[in-house]
Amino acid sequence: MSPIGKFTLKVLIWLPLCFGAWYFLSILFVLPVAAALDGLMSWAFPDLVRAIKPDGNAVSITTQLTALQADLGAAVKADVVFTVNPLIYGYCVPFYTALVLAAPGHDSKTFGYWIIGMLILFLVQLFGLAAEITKVLAFNINDEARERLGFSALGYEGLALVYQFGYLILPVVSPVLIWISQFRHQLPQLIQPVTTTRP
Repeated sequence: MSPIGKFTLKVLIWLPLCFGAWYFLSILFVLPVAAALDGLMSWAFPDLVRAIKPDGNAVSITTQLTALQADLGAAVKADVVFTVNPLIYGYCVPFYTALVLAAPGHDSKTFGYWIIGMLILFLVQLFGLAAEITKVLAFNINDEARERLGFSALGYEGLALVYQFGYLILPVVSPVLIWISQFRHQLPQLIQPVTTTRP
């Protein structure tokens, strides 16, 4: 088997194991994500975001907005709360980990590479979640939220593009680009042709 074939096979073997471990531990991965989002979004939108807290393996956003809700037959005002799913931005973590584990040869630098990659992917996840939370505030709640955001028409178009970029592109492309930049010295070894000897 060619080196690239062996590498692909190793990735396919490691991927379900890494994915299973990541999903099982996702409730722990949410804790730093929620804490970072709480500080970031409360600072960026103090008139809109009251608190962001982990909710199982999801993230719960409590806003500064209120809405009428039925409670024992009476209409009462309650904080508007919604949740987002960090897992749809975090699957790049097991993918990247599988790529690192499948790389030929391991030395003391490999663990350092993995830590650096995980930090970058943490920022990728924060970016996607922050964009989704802002998108929900802008488009999915009420006119009061839009007024408090105060975006221009062009700003809302830009927000839609940023959300799509953080949702569709970054989680897919980031682990590959990080891995290539870190293990570029091993790429010639992976793509070298297989030589066969004839009798």
